Amino acid sequence: MRAQQMSFRLGGPITPVVKKLMIINAAVFLIQELAGIFEPGVIESYLGLNHQGLVGDLRVWQLFTYMFLHGGWFHIIFNLLGLWMFAGDLENHWGSGRFLKYYLFTGIGAGIFIALMNSMIQVRYLGLLPPYQPTTIGASGALYGLLLAYGMTWPNREVLLYFLFPIKMKYLVLIFGALEFFGTLSSLRGVGGNVSHIGHMGGIVTGLVLMMAMRSGGRERTAGPGPIGGFLKKLRLAKKQRAISERIEAKEIIDTLLDKIARQGMSALTAAERKKLEWARRHYYPEKTETIH
Repeated sequence: MRAQQMSFRLGGPITPVVKKLMIINAAVFLIQELAGIFEPGVIESYLGLNHQGLVGDLRVWQLFTYMFLHGGWFHIIFNLLGLWMFAGDLENHWGSGRFLKYYLFTGIGAGIFIALMNSMIQVRYLGLLPPYQPTTIGASGALYGLLLAYGMTWPNREVLLYFLFPIKMKYLVLIFGALEFFGTLSSLRGVGGNVSHIGHMGGIVTGLVLMMAMRSGGRERTAGPGPIGGFLKKLRLAKKQRAISERIEAKEIIDTLLDKIARQGMSALTAAERKKLEWARRHYYPEKTETIH
């Protein structure tokens, strides 16, 4: 009996979009570092995600730009490793276009989640705590969305956690999801550090919504219609059956009234019978709509 080989994933392929994302993130980080020499925090305050900038100054672009900024070498290296480990396989599986949309949407969705939760914190602790206005930066929200998608796509694939411990993706997603959930609860209680657990949770939630939407669309194409498609199919079938019934009824009316016309002449038809004959002609000969005079 042949022994089954166990393969553990250290990283995935560097695909075209993944390569561009890694280059962009690294380049923006270097610009941050250089700009910080002359005026620390200038880029982060304008392009990072914060409540005053987004809500007060309507800098809506922060929902997009924040995910390309990073807070230090460890932060950028960790996120680039995450892209290397999980993103390439998803791009190969989905195609570059769908992968890029998913990545950007999860990042933006995480940003919206951050903005909503930070607003809740400010309202809840209004007057009790100093104004809660952290600036959030980093691609971690999008990366947690990728982690979720990877685990849902290949739940039994094993990876090396911290390059040491083999673990199946479904368990890894559950562990990280639980950690970020409880971290988010702590943040909502006003207890938090430099890690944006809210952003991570926002990426997971957004990714889950997108994955469910994509899987629903896949079922409609491969395994029959979903609930909406099935409802529309029933409506079309009912409309078709009603049209058939009306055509049968129209033929019976036409036959009856034509017999009367043949026996007694056109003038023998009453006003009601003329209207009935006109209705029958429209339904039996839909391409002919002349009015009977």
